[in-house]
Amino acid sequence: MTSTTLSMLDQAELMQLALNASGADDSGAALGYLKEAVSRPDASGIAHYLLGAEYAQIKMYERAVGEMEAALALDPTLSIARLQLGLLWLTGGGVEQAALVFAPLDELAAGDPLRLFGRGLRHMIGEELADARACLQEGIRANLSNAPLNVDMQRIVNELERIEAGQPAGMPAGAVVPAAEPAEQPEEQAEEAAGGAHHLFLSAYTGNTAP
Repeated sequence: MTSTTLSMLDQAELMQLALNASGADDSGAALGYLKEAVSRPDASGIAHYLLGAEYAQIKMYERAVGEMEAALALDPTLSIARLQLGLLWLTGGGVEQAALVFAPLDELAAGDPLRLFGRGLRHMIGEELADARACLQEGIRANLSNAPLNVDMQRIVNELERIEAGQPAGMPAGAVVPAAEPAEQPEEQAEEAAGGAHHLFLSAYTGNTAP
């Protein structure tokens, strides 16, 4: 599609075409539509969020962070962007930044899954492994509208369970740690938990853009 054709499309059309392209795994087309959308004076927080999610999907994490921050600057109530921005910081080792980003999620309703996920991840950062796992599991039960998000949160729960069991990250649940290998001390387990989600990354939430 030429630049002239793109200029004829309004924001709603650009967004829908981007969603269609992303759903068809055409990241190049999705990026083109979304970059056009965010370049305009009437760009929305959702457009920046979707562009950030697309960058995350192709592993351009620094650009993803920038777009999520732009989304929140335009719309601080866009909670799904806040959650993913925190996870972007967490996967990159920015634990303190992640905690600050997650904190406003506590202002959501008590049963909101994003509030529960944010609280669980903050517990993880604070080395409170059992509380982290409980909050994340409660969030998964409460989240009935975003299945990919539940999959990602379950991966983190699985890692926490392994760490609590003294198993190396990535070992199948129920596996036995070799006797010759010394068990991790509690403080080592907690430190691993704080970084346990570094290699876990949320997929783009192009199917659910509501805060």
